[in-house]
Amino acid sequence: MSPERNASTRFAILGLLGLEPMSGYDIRRASSDTLRHFWHESYGQIYPTLATLAREKLIRELPPARAAAKPGARASRKLYAITPAGRRAFAVWQESAPRERPFRSEMLLRVFFGDAGSAHALREHVGRLAKEETARLASYRALARRLRSEAASHPSQPYWQATLRYGQLRSEAALAWCRETSRTLGKARLAKKRAHA
Repeated sequence: MSPERNASTRFAILGLLGLEPMSGYDIRRASSDTLRHFWHESYGQIYPTLATLAREKLIRELPPARAAAKPGARASRKLYAITPAGRRAFAVWQESAPRERPFRSEMLLRVFFGDAGSAHALREHVGRLAKEETARLASYRALARRLRSEAASHPSQPYWQATLRYGQLRSEAALAWCRETSRTLGKARLAKKRAHA
């Protein structure tokens, strides 16, 4: 794992624990249910990071009685809570500028070199992307409805909605690109046929 990814993993976990105490499993589930549209953490990343954060006293393990009291909890699971030092570290991270990775898209790479390949195959790739983005957009819309009904009064609601809106607008833009590119590729295919006729 890259140092940048590892640093972000720490703060994704601290952020989730700032919402409520959680086990490693809870963190994985929250990552998969809530953050998955823009962030992903695997079990292989979560558990070593929890151990590191505990050693650094940024989180603490709750007593077994507290862990067992959580609804649906197994008595044997470890439940973690953020410490005041963890909250301070998270606040410092929130103030620092985000590190964005350079944008990479295999789809755009294929389109850029499209003249060397099959316009038909590219249109199929674009069609698949359009289906994926349509499904993703439907998922975002369902999540937005769920947030409005189940968490309307939660103080984090505006921030959750802003994050969700980014995903919606990104999918809408991707769908617009798919429609436009499909037409462009169709014209390019006809022009190529005419040139070889």
